[in-house]
Order: sequence, then structure tokens, then C-alpha cells
Amino acid sequence: MDIFDWIKANLKPEVCTSDRFIYDDMDSQSGRSLPIIYQPFDIRDKSHWQDRGALFDFLYATRGEGKRLLDFGPGDGWPSLIVAPFVSEVVGVDGSHRRVDVCTENAARMGLANARFYYAAPGSPLPFEDDSFDGVMAASSVEQSPDPRRTLQELFRVLRPGGHLRITYEALNWYRNGQERDIWLQQTNDHQCRLILFDRTIDREVAVQYGITYDLSEAEFKKIVWEDTATDTPSVSFSKLTIPLLERTRRSILDARVCTTVHPSGRTLASWLSEIGFKKIIPSHSGGWFAAQLFETLADRHRPQSLSDLDALLRPVVRVVTEMYAPIDMDPMITAIK
Repeated sequence: MDIFDWIKANLKPEVCTSDRFIYDDMDSQSGRSLPIIYQPFDIRDKSHWQDRGALFDFLYATRGEGKRLLDFGPGDGWPSLIVAPFVSEVVGVDGSHRRVDVCTENAARMGLANARFYYAAPGSPLPFEDDSFDGVMAASSVEQSPDPRRTLQELFRVLRPGGHLRITYEALNWYRNGQERDIWLQQTNDHQCRLILFDRTIDREVAVQYGITYDLSEAEFKKIVWEDTATDTPSVSFSKLTIPLLERTRRSILDARVCTTVHPSGRTLASWLSEIGFKKIIPSHSGGWFAAQLFETLADRHRPQSLSDLDALLRPVVRVVTEMYAPIDMDPMITAIK
């Protein structure tokens, strides 16, 4: 019996969608790391450059400047809240009540009157009329819905003719050769943590996630894991997880959950988008990736010293980058035109 068989037989995990599995329990999906939304923009930080490049990526790929955009699955309000100052209105829709509340609170704190957020039950039709939006953004969110193909059909429905959909996606091919089975430890509050185990079947483009919630803090759980390892490395790996360890910690288990998600590759996405009715599919390079590469390339003395100067540098180049064809699945960015 392997780990997953033991979990199914002994813990009888509750079958749920992504919102119940993880997102409803997250105060911040990003760990409050997002520049501008949570942190002051730091011109010396490569990740902040990457975030700014991603902003202009979504803005230009959707042709959204001054227009009305939809953000499907905004998480903490990304990219909707950083795009908001450049558009007439941005509307976010999420399958988690907690995420909608967080996005709404963040928008109010930032003083953004043109950003609104709505809840739609996972897998349900979107609460918008046909042809409602000039552009649609979906940042690694389509694969978190119960039926990604149906989700794309809904995004097509609410997009106006000639409108652009910009997608980033998590293809499972990135996990081939070593990370098909993996583990992550999530601190849910000061006294509880959730152990998440991934069982990825890459060729089928399916990931099954098992979540075990413990009445233990992250530090307490790690201490139990280290008990038999003679190491103080602050990490938990799949290889360290054993059935005896699960049995030893069973008294502290509060609940168990399982969530199955479909992660279409770029080729699968392109095929679906074409079948749904999009007239043109453009797999392209990423503005965020470009901005990070630019940071590495420029010496300190040649880098912009202010956000406005950085924007002036990034804007024209990211506009070009988002229209440059990339080999499918090389860079997980796709634009689809209705």
C-alpha cells in the first residue's frame, strides 16, 4: 500500500473543488508579497520588475488600456488591482468567497473605485451578459476550475467580438522527471497546518491533490518529521513522508480532503480555444519573463531609478514581446482573439 492508498482507505478524504480545498483558508494567496498591492514598489527587486512586466503583458495582450476587463480567478487581486489604474473598469470573479472578500478589501484600501469583485460558484455560468468585456485576463486560474474547457467557453461567451483573452497556465510538463509526486506544507493559522500531497499524471494532464489538516503548527509538524531524520533542515519532502509517520500523527488530524484538477498543456489549450470559436491563437513570450531578464542584463548604473522611468522602458518592449510567437509550451502564455 502506498501513501495515497493509505489516505483513501484510512482518512476517507472529502471530495471538493479548489476553493474548499485551499483558497478559502488563505488570508493571502500570495503571502502578502505582491508589490503595490501589499508592498511598496522596490526598483532594486527583480521580482518587482517581473510583476511590472506582467502588468503591461496583460494590459497590452488584452488591448485593455482604457477598456473594461474581466479578471478570472484574481486571488488577492492580481493582476486586476495593478491593471486598474490603466483601464476604465476591471471586474474580478472568483469561486472562493474568501478571495472575493480579500480582493474587495484590497481595492478599498488602495482607493480603487473602478475595481469590483464577484463570487461565482465553481463550474457555474459566469454572472455576466454575453459580450460584456473588451478583454479577459486569466492568470493560472482556468486549470483550477472543475471543467477548464467549459470555463473557456464561458470566457468566450462574455468576451466581445474582436476581444482578446490572455491566459497564463500551469502545464504539468514542468513537473516531469522527479516532481510527479510532491508535497507542500501550508500554515493555515497559528495552531494548524495542512499537508498537501500531489499525485500528477502528466501524460493525462491530471493532478490529484490530497490535503490533511493537522491540529499542529507548521513548526510542530516539522519537528515530528525530523524526529527520525537526524537533520535540522527546515523542509518537508515527499521522500520523508511514510505511512508510519501518518499513523503516528493521526491523532492530530482534523480532516482530509481531495481535489482533482485538469491542467491542459499549451497544445491542448490551443486546440480547445480553436474548437470553441476563437479566430486566432497566439502562443507568445511573457512580458514578466522579459522584465526579469532585463533586470539581470542591465548593470546597476543603467537601470531606471524610478517606477515611472521603468514603465517608460518596459511599455514599448513588452508590447512587442506579447505579440512575438513562442513555441507552444515553451512559455506558458497564450492570447486568443474572438
